[in-house]
Amino acid sequence: MLQHVVALKPQQSHTAAATVCQRAYISIRVFGKCADEHCPEKYSYSARGGVAIMVSKTLSPYVTELVIDSNRICGIELKLPNLPSIFFLSIYLPAITQPNEAFVNELEYLMDTYKSYSNHGTVYILGDFNCKIGGPRYSFTQDRRSQLLESLLIDNNSISLHVQDFAKGPVCTFQSYEDGPKTGIDHIVTNNENTRDIYNVFVPDESIFNVSDHKPIACTLLIEQCRADSDNLYESVMADKVSWTKALEMNSVNDYSFAVSQFLWSVQMPSLPATKEDIELYYKTIIVAVQKADKETLPHKQFVKHIKPYWTKVVDLSHKTMLNKRSLWILNGKVHDRSDQFFADYKHAKRTFRNEMDKAYNEHIMNIANRMEESIDNDQRYVWSVLKSRRKQKTFCRELNLNGITHTNESEICEAWADHFESIFQFDSKLTNSANINLVKHEVNKIRQTQKEIKAPINPFEFEEISNICKSLCNNKSTGLDNVSYEHIKYGGKTLQKHLCNLFNLIIQTRYTPLDWKTSVIIPLFKGGNKNKTDPNSYRGISLTSCIAKIFEKSLYPRFDSLHIKFPHQSQMAYQKELSSIHASFNLQEPIRHYIERNSDVIVVLLDSTKAFDTVWHDALLYKLHKYGVTGDLWLLIDEIYSDMRSSVLFNGRLSRWFELKRGVRQGGILSALLYLVYINDLLCDIEDSKLGCVLLDISVSSSVQADDIALLSTTEKGMQQLINICQTYSEKWAFKFSPTKSNVLRYSKKNKNVTSNLTLYNDIIPLVTSAKHVGILLNCKFRSMDQTLNACRVLRSTALSVLNSGIHPSILNPLTCSKIILQICYSKALYGCELWNNLTQTELTMLERSHRFVCKIIQGLPKRTRSDKCTSLLGWFSVESIINRCKLLFFGRLCRLKSSALPKRIMISRLMEFKHKCVPEQLGFIPDIYKAAEKYNITDYIVNFANTGSFPSKKTLVNYCKSEYKCK
Repeated sequence: MLQHVVALKPQQSHTAAATVCQRAYISIRVFGKCADEHCPEKYSYSARGGVAIMVSKTLSPYVTELVIDSNRICGIELKLPNLPSIFFLSIYLPAITQPNEAFVNELEYLMDTYKSYSNHGTVYILGDFNCKIGGPRYSFTQDRRSQLLESLLIDNNSISLHVQDFAKGPVCTFQSYEDGPKTGIDHIVTNNENTRDIYNVFVPDESIFNVSDHKPIACTLLIEQCRADSDNLYESVMADKVSWTKALEMNSVNDYSFAVSQFLWSVQMPSLPATKEDIELYYKTIIVAVQKADKETLPHKQFVKHIKPYWTKVVDLSHKTMLNKRSLWILNGKVHDRSDQFFADYKHAKRTFRNEMDKAYNEHIMNIANRMEESIDNDQRYVWSVLKSRRKQKTFCRELNLNGITHTNESEICEAWADHFESIFQFDSKLTNSANINLVKHEVNKIRQTQKEIKAPINPFEFEEISNICKSLCNNKSTGLDNVSYEHIKYGGKTLQKHLCNLFNLIIQTRYTPLDWKTSVIIPLFKGGNKNKTDPNSYRGISLTSCIAKIFEKSLYPRFDSLHIKFPHQSQMAYQKELSSIHASFNLQEPIRHYIERNSDVIVVLLDSTKAFDTVWHDALLYKLHKYGVTGDLWLLIDEIYSDMRSSVLFNGRLSRWFELKRGVRQGGILSALLYLVYINDLLCDIEDSKLGCVLLDISVSSSVQADDIALLSTTEKGMQQLINICQTYSEKWAFKFSPTKSNVLRYSKKNKNVTSNLTLYNDIIPLVTSAKHVGILLNCKFRSMDQTLNACRVLRSTALSVLNSGIHPSILNPLTCSKIILQICYSKALYGCELWNNLTQTELTMLERSHRFVCKIIQGLPKRTRSDKCTSLLGWFSVESIINRCKLLFFGRLCRLKSSALPKRIMISRLMEFKHKCVPEQLGFIPDIYKAAEKYNITDYIVNFANTGSFPSKKTLVNYCKSEYKCK
């Protein structure tokens, strides 16, 4: 049987043996790491290590060796034409006879490498793990090694193939000596989602030809080429995109603006009173004018898959010369002899072509690098576009399991997606009782009639208002089915914007929106992580709507400024200026520490709302909008926008059937966030009005909310159950649901006692856990931060490796440029929530610092053993503790500058007063940490002054002060 890729641990893993191996096998190509790679001049070498991968010559033209700084890990990238990359890592981890620290270090580096390449393709790890991995066919008593490896595999949703039910042959692959114990320490590991591409996994039994103590593991990998549909509506209508970069460089936008003005010059606004037909015709006229001007004046993106971006005229000429020489060689007998002139000419032309292509490719890469160097400090859009283009291809759903039926055909999957989203957006009468449904419908009908009778028009739009909105539109956003983007409007000129202003005023006067605005295209986006890619619930539906409709919603947004005085509720942190998820976590963590300092227990329940945005009941939303002060034409317009909506699913370039949307606010809509906050606001008011839950001095802190993430706080189980009942009653009344199994209970206590919980939601017990994530930040009921630190270290290393593998590499870019990109991407992700980290142990700081230094060295292309102080000083980097302190101080500044009524500021001031007056012997949390950091940098005067006077300087004042202090020194 032909083996295309073989990973092995050679018996003689030094350089001389590897050279002999490569020369001995002429039909394969060998990639390897030797134990003596740092000192190849020695014939004998006692250090352990060395691995190899052998690839058949059939695949060798498509294989590239990976740069991995370890003599125990060797990797290759297989890049077949028109297919995603496949990475193979051959490994040899330290044996049980070696220190456990060596095993842990190599394993962590392996998993960081695994994660980084997983962002660019499919990864398979093959080799000797020197550690057992359990599975359906293999169970054992775990030791420290296997526990660590299992936890890492679970985090990455990965499995060992030969211990699964579909494998054949022995499970144990290693026997240490004759009649000794057998163990399964050799594995092929990959993500669980890749098993659909693997079959015929087996371990051969005893063979006279096997002279090793290890048995081989074999499997067959099925590679299917992605099919592209060219006969569908979406591609024919929307595939032709404008190259706005070229349009700006060539000054084509001026021609486009002039053409739009010419097409709209003679168009008249419909006379009042306008009918629905008038608005539809007027809107279509504007769209057609934009599309015609686009077609006549703007350059479009053209992609020809066989032409590379570095295919210059010189390369093209040498390619044609090579083809001509090859044709002459074939016509003259196709003689394979160097003495034949035609054969020699063909080979010479082929070498010339390859040299020119390599030269052009290198110049292309250097041009990109130079442009990135120039853009990093001025306009970073180009840098991010390069990074985005080099990322892993989007997750492709090749199989979908809906209601127990597995769909594999593309058209079937597309329609299954339509069935799935249609079921989500259909109103579920089981979520509330029929009497309540009839009551709400009756109230909404009564409001509808009342609003039609009263005269409460919407303030008309001014041209300057619409023009300013158009100027501030973002670039490179997705379009609707009309293929009109924000750039079309931004660069369309004043004539187009005047017609849009007229159209918008007609819409608010007639309270009618064009039918195209009610249609949307839903794109299923994978939520990421280790979720099952065949489960439709692992995807989030994002709606693509008309860009002109979104501009209208942007202009309509300020008309909601007269909402109820209690909106938004003080505990709601989402979609508000100067507030973020960090503030939501701060509102949760500080009250917990306040009670723990006073030896009081605290119960926290994290409620998970099931498809919150997609299950908003339209009639209930309209009822609440009226209650919150939306009246007259504005209420009727929202009623019009959310009636007769329909959607289709876009899957792999194919549009599904159309279906109606009976509930939900569109994810991606401009008004969607505001409308959802209105829908959920009464629940937060009910929680506060109940007088249940925790109180921090005179501040009610019974809940902390970030959009649909609701955290409840109470000191007693009875009080917490009442809070849960309030949430349950509200959800049953307004037709949505919380998930009991995905919600969590955390019990904080200083007492060492067995903690239990009988809290229920819909008569189901809510799981009691010791740690859980709230708004992406890990909480631990024992205040242990080791898991959070380990995760930060792993994320930092793996994301840094992933970015470097995307081409942000010291061999191409200046290390200072690399460091700026790494700091923005990797550190913001790894240290997310570090503003609220406190009481980190010296061990945790050391772990973070090691990861920090590791990243610092790989950015500069330096070996692991390079002096760390020299590496950090070359980049001008501070310690990771300084980076964390900087984040904390900046967050404290943002808290101080919030308006006085903001809940996070009130909580911070209360905690600061407790610290100032020493209300407890040892205060925990954010304030003591901030004071320590301020002492370290000699800036405690700002904190003391704020505590005494309530004043805090602006950021600009602080910068100017620091500059003046620096000049004085």
